[in-house]
Amino acid sequence: MENNPKKLLVLNEETEQIILQQIREFRGIGNTLESALGALILGQYFGWRVLKLIHNPATYRRYEKVLGVQFKDVCPEITEFGKKKSVGYAITEKLGSFWAVIMGKRKVEGKGMIDSEEEVERRVAEIDKEQQ
Repeated sequence: MENNPKKLLVLNEETEQIILQQIREFRGIGNTLESALGALILGQYFGWRVLKLIHNPATYRRYEKVLGVQFKDVCPEITEFGKKKSVGYAITEKLGSFWAVIMGKRKVEGKGMIDSEEEVERRVAEIDKEQQ
């Protein structure tokens, strides 16, 4: 599922109805629902791998529960925009260790940063220097 820049969200009718039902039935702190919806939008635009970098595992699962969907089912794995703007994703690609970063085996400072292509390239160049 590649994101479509002409639409904010790309969902099939069934998934959209599940999310709308979850919104109607939601009970809890409003900013949790708001954040879960924001994560869905970011996930569709950047990819679920970027969401994994931004959120700790408990938050990621909480947002899926709030929405009643799995991000992997409604978001692409990674988008071109995610590759270009996610500092953390670019570094995990350089290190070849996405899951090691997610599981905390490799620490990546600022892994949740979404910045410019130039910042991504600068951070990757820093990793190159450190590895030499």
